[in-house]
Amino acid sequence: MKRLWNYGTSTPIQRIGVIVLGVGLLSLFSWMIKEDLGFEDLFNSYYLPGKRDSIFFHLFFYFIPLGILMSWGYQVLVKLKEWIFNDKPKDVEQKREPKPKQPYVPHQKNLHFKNNLAAFQFATKNYAANMEPGKINLGLVQDVFQTQDGNQQFLIQLADVGKTTLVSGFNDKHGDKVTKGNLVYWGFVEPVNDLNALRISGIGHVLATLSPEYDPNQGKWEVKNDLTK
Repeated sequence: MKRLWNYGTSTPIQRIGVIVLGVGLLSLFSWMIKEDLGFEDLFNSYYLPGKRDSIFFHLFFYFIPLGILMSWGYQVLVKLKEWIFNDKPKDVEQKREPKPKQPYVPHQKNLHFKNNLAAFQFATKNYAANMEPGKINLGLVQDVFQTQDGNQQFLIQLADVGKTTLVSGFNDKHGDKVTKGNLVYWGFVEPVNDLNALRISGIGHVLATLSPEYDPNQGKWEVKNDLTK
């Protein structure tokens, strides 16, 4: 019942229709009480209000059908109006408008380099090192060191236009899969502010080893070994 009521009273016009319907029903019931009529008597024209009766008793002839059309029949009126005048709601028209065609961008083939060094040299001409948390850089492992606790530490040169940027890398779980000359993804952890012999700029994780293959469509290098799992 609540859903039916909401359907017939969702707009201002429909609510006015309910009021009109109510007046019409009041007119009808007043006439039935005045003449002591039953509903079946209303189908006999003899018992309907005449010209001499008050105009109030004539209202139900017009107000009941009008109120029904304005309230629960309102959507029917809207559909008829759209059909007659070919008048579509603006939101429907906007939905059916064809989407503008996107410019065609041809698919580019992956770039294959003869080795990791050639791939790194290409990257140094196009990349700038980013020393921000959560940023990933491309680098080349220059050397491997053994720490006192038995873990491996890597000296990595990052691809950085016009600069030689060295960083320290580590991977506690899969350090044995990283060797000198590997092309890698390096993730920044923290900067190194103290002066050091190697002029290391930062410390971070070695996230993956890469193949010398670049996908220009995705802007990514082919991952050889994911070292984060």
